Amino acid sequence: MMSKKGYCEYSYNAQITVDSDNQIIVGQHVSQHANDVQEVEPALRALSGATDGAAVDKWSMDNGYFSGSNLHTVERHEIDAYIATDKAEKPAADDLESSDRKFVKADFAYDSEADVFICPAGEKLVTNPASKSKRKSYRANKTVCRECPYRRNCSDSKKEAGRVIRTDKFEKARQAMNKKMETAGAKAIYERRKVIAEPPFGQIKESGFRGFSLCGKEKVSAEFSLVCTAHNIKKFVKAASTRSIRLEDLKEAKKAA
Repeated sequence: MMSKKGYCEYSYNAQITVDSDNQIIVGQHVSQHANDVQEVEPALRALSGATDGAAVDKWSMDNGYFSGSNLHTVERHEIDAYIATDKAEKPAADDLESSDRKFVKADFAYDSEADVFICPAGEKLVTNPASKSKRKSYRANKTVCRECPYRRNCSDSKKEAGRVIRTDKFEKARQAMNKKMETAGAKAIYERRKVIAEPPFGQIKESGFRGFSLCGKEKVSAEFSLVCTAHNIKKFVKAASTRSIRLEDLKEAKKAA
């Protein structure tokens, strides 16, 4: 059962990993999580099982996968990942000097060595190293914030006079991915995602599959496996006919199926 937008319903989150050459689904799994923030690890397990442990070279994902746990997973597996920056991490369109907008997280510089955020006024936001919470809270000095000329832009909260930024223990990975995705090379690689991962879902729907007919995760997983197999057979036939894949590879794939 997935909880989303204030209500619960029996739903399934179907995940696929697609190769960049022929849109062949090389890994798939089904979860009941309402979002994708913890789906990289199970996706890797599914991919390893389907490809006999083949390693991932490059992997692009949309901003729904931008989370500390997912970033830590690709880092731990030494994957060259390209994950679109989450909306909460994106810089504002207007600069601070030319607008009266509210401050966003990107306005605060992160010092990875000192593990502190620095606000536009130069004040440090520090975290409690003794805290055992999974989430980390970086807080500014309340007294300084009360007198800050940027207070109206930074925080109108009467309960919390000092600005607080909440994140997790993987902030360094977040910052590194944000910086990486600003480069021209990363943007070019991620741009290809729209012709790699997105089309298979549309093609599966166009084939007539609009929803699961079974109930229970085990049965749904089996149903989705069949759906992905049908998709792949079409892709193998097309690739073989255009000679973008060798006939020997097609025979091996049929044996594996």
